[in-house]
Amino acid sequence: MQVFFEPIWSWPLVILTSLGLVVLVYVTYQAQLKRLPRRQAQLLLTLRMLAVLVLTFAIFRPAIQTSDTDDNPVQLLILADTSRSMNTSDMPGGTSRFSAVRADLSRYEAKWKELGNQVTVRQFDFDRGLAPHNPAATEGTGDQTAFGAVLEDVIRETRDHRSLGLLLLTDGAQRAIPPYDADPLTAARKLGDSQVPIYAVVYGTSSLSTASLDLAVEDLRIDPIVFEKKLVPISCKVRAMGARGKKIRVRVLLEDRTGKRMNESGEFKPAPATYQAQTVKEFEVQGDAETLAVDLSFVPQTAGELKVAIQVESDETELLTRNNRRETIVSVKKGGLNVAYFDQLRPEQSRIRMVNGADKIQLEFQEVRAGRSASQTKLDRSWFEPGRFDVYLIGDVRAEWFGNEILEKLAARVEDGAGLLMIGGLQNFATGGYALTPLADLLPVKMDAADYRPIGKLNPNTQYMGDVKLVPTERGLKEFVMQLGSSDKNRSLWTNLPTLEGATRLRPVNDLVRIWAETADKQPLLLVNDVGKARVAAFGGDSTWLWCLDGKADLHQRFWRQMILWLAKKEADTDQPVWVNVDPRNFAPGSIASILFGARTADGRPAKETGFEIEVTKPDGQIERPSPRQLNDEHSAEFSATSEPGDYWVRVSARRSGDSIPEMAYTRFIVDARDLELDYPSADHDFLKELASVTGGTSLKPEELGSLIERLKQTKYDALTRIQITTLWDNWWLLLTFVGLMSCEWFLRKKAGLV
Repeated sequence: MQVFFEPIWSWPLVILTSLGLVVLVYVTYQAQLKRLPRRQAQLLLTLRMLAVLVLTFAIFRPAIQTSDTDDNPVQLLILADTSRSMNTSDMPGGTSRFSAVRADLSRYEAKWKELGNQVTVRQFDFDRGLAPHNPAATEGTGDQTAFGAVLEDVIRETRDHRSLGLLLLTDGAQRAIPPYDADPLTAARKLGDSQVPIYAVVYGTSSLSTASLDLAVEDLRIDPIVFEKKLVPISCKVRAMGARGKKIRVRVLLEDRTGKRMNESGEFKPAPATYQAQTVKEFEVQGDAETLAVDLSFVPQTAGELKVAIQVESDETELLTRNNRRETIVSVKKGGLNVAYFDQLRPEQSRIRMVNGADKIQLEFQEVRAGRSASQTKLDRSWFEPGRFDVYLIGDVRAEWFGNEILEKLAARVEDGAGLLMIGGLQNFATGGYALTPLADLLPVKMDAADYRPIGKLNPNTQYMGDVKLVPTERGLKEFVMQLGSSDKNRSLWTNLPTLEGATRLRPVNDLVRIWAETADKQPLLLVNDVGKARVAAFGGDSTWLWCLDGKADLHQRFWRQMILWLAKKEADTDQPVWVNVDPRNFAPGSIASILFGARTADGRPAKETGFEIEVTKPDGQIERPSPRQLNDEHSAEFSATSEPGDYWVRVSARRSGDSIPEMAYTRFIVDARDLELDYPSADHDFLKELASVTGGTSLKPEELGSLIERLKQTKYDALTRIQITTLWDNWWLLLTFVGLMSCEWFLRKKAGLV
């Protein structure tokens, strides 16, 4: 033990300051005590001087230094990977990684003893955590390789022991899911700070072995919301290993739910092929290790939630078939609107097309080139087959581009019930030659054949030039199409929209036509009518895209969505009052699924004062009830018990004002059947190199293990001396003594009548 001082200033200054402080207090304080009795004065002076001495003691900052020597043996930790990826047979001679590790442990067992009596060798096995070494094991059994969690265990093992290093015998790939997915580099840095280097011995090849066949479906992509009887594209990737020269077949599978109830999954069956859909593709693999991009499609026939899978047919020689199929779930909307839109490449069409993908609307666009380039655009005649589209939009397209035969088919589709809208332009309506076509009897506007102009010739008599203000009529303000906001704000929202850059002059064909919008001087701009089973409309404007530039894109999209829904007679459609959604639909084992749910009123608004109950049925049939939570109008719950692969069914029921809402909402999500250890069992040399380098260690090949042991034998590991310093001035009892002396002296001063 050694006592030393570290004064706050230099020694001469501290000594002079201390002496000056003592003299100053003694001289000045003794003068204040002259009128007090001698014994009382001496007591007060003694207390004040003791307080000064305590303060002086702190200025000198004394401390005690103690030391002890740790001459216990240092430890060398040897960790052998026992995860299932170690069973991969890609070592020399076709042996497995696991067998190679066990052979090296046996081969170098005598070498450990040569490190001397001052080194204790401790052996462990590991996968998702540390375990005692089992020399009788014959294969890897671990389902995860969690380096982060394992190194955290190692930190605890080295906390109270000197360590020569950590020897890792592994293939080096981190394959872990929560709660074992701790960051391994963070744990490795902690070992580096404790001077525990990692020596990583890498077993296995860094590329997948091509000695055995393995086919896997990866990166499945499909829109989560699709529409019945509408083509649904699918893209994915197929990884083919060891399949050179083989023909492989990839197909779409759909779940058959015939006779199945909720909480029951159906069997997969091949998706039926149609003239539109390509549900099967066949490839010939050219290389030993190849990834193929595959595009497929199918047409859902009924609404509801549909389970879809992409499967690559397995070969009889393939051992691992678990990754041959990838599944997901899509929501098939009933009554999805198919919209055909014909227009030139002008600003208006680009903004109208943004409604594509909105709930219920699927818009397909046909570009029409004008002038000399008109012949370069080909019209798909299948677009005019019965039932193909629900709504047809015609932009700035001349009648002659369609031809009379196609326009007759279009008129037939309108007579069948398809909606029709013609949008303002310089080369349509009467100017574009529609006055003498079958559409003249359908559109709600009067067209004069005399207004026709050849290609490239404008007719100023049919156009408003300059700014045109769109003003809803009193009748229009009450209609679904013209509702941009609540009834008290709707008129002002229209008033604040930018003016249009001109418009087409329109006249109603008869008194039955309704005018929903007009110019500031009362000239019609938006005219609608019912023709048999169909709804038709004519809109003179062609520059509503200016609304988007003014920051009102949401109003622009609302107007055009409502226009299309009205033409298709879908404006009154409502969804079920209770709803639930899980996004995404696929999760890895151990992930947390976020469940969103709610209830809506008849007019589609969020229902207030509604309570919910959630049930999740797991693949094994067990039911769990996560707790719902609410933020504003959004209700959600988190579900974390996702360790088992399979289908998880979610049921949401609701109560409003104490009464149950009859309808319940159902959905489901999938926890993918993944084999973390065998889906992609390549060794990760780069990862182990980085892991070792952050600790000051190194990575090496198995054949270099002997030379590593020789280097460790040369390592100097003298006894460790620990030095501990205890400060005597920076503690609670010194402060308490100073405060106690000053308080006692102050009390006696007050009692003696001193100020």
